[in-house]
Amino acid sequence: MDALSLKDGIKILNNLKEEQREAQKCGLPFMMASVVLWTIILVAQFLNIDQVTKNTITFSCSAGVMPLSLIFGKLIGAHFLKKTSNPIKSLGFLCTMNQNLYMLAVLWAYNQKPVGMLMVYAVVFAAHLLPFSWVYNCKPYMVFSIIETIGSFAAGIIFGNAAIALFIVVCQILLNVFIFANMRKDKQRVED
Repeated sequence: MDALSLKDGIKILNNLKEEQREAQKCGLPFMMASVVLWTIILVAQFLNIDQVTKNTITFSCSAGVMPLSLIFGKLIGAHFLKKTSNPIKSLGFLCTMNQNLYMLAVLWAYNQKPVGMLMVYAVVFAAHLLPFSWVYNCKPYMVFSIIETIGSFAAGIIFGNAAIALFIVVCQILLNVFIFANMRKDKQRVED
C-alpha cells in the first residue's frame, strides 16, 4: 500500500469535512435548538421564583437539545443520526461530550454559588462551540464562541443573569444566521 501524499491526505480530509457539513448542515439544528432553549432560560430569569428553581429550569433545558435538534434537523434536511464511516462525525460527537465534563463545574455552582450558576453554564456552553469551527470548517463558530464566552462573563458581572441569557439568545440568533450564510456561500462556491 502506497503512502498518501500530503496533498492527497488534505484532499481526503476536505472531502470528509464537506460530507460532514452537508449531512449535518454545519450543526445548524443544534444551534436552532439552542435559541429556543436559551429563550426559555431568559424567560425563567424574569419569573418571580427563587434562584434554585431558576437554576433547575436552566439545567433542565439541556434535556431538550436532542429532541428539538431532531425536529429542526427534519425541517432543514440534516441527517446527523445517519450512520456513516466519516471519522469527522465521531470528532463532532467527542467535542459535544467534552461539554458534559465541564457540567461538573455547573453542578458545583448550582450548589455552592447559585447566583453564579447561569454564568458558569453560559461560559461552558459558549466555550464548547469553539472546536466546531474546525469540525464544520465554519469560522462563525470560533468567532461566536469567543464573543459569547467573554460577553456572557462580562454581562453577568455588570448586569446580572437576565443579561447573560439575553446576550446568549441574541448571539445564538446571529450565529444561526452566519452559519446559514456560510453554508450558502460554500454551496454556491461548489456549484461554480
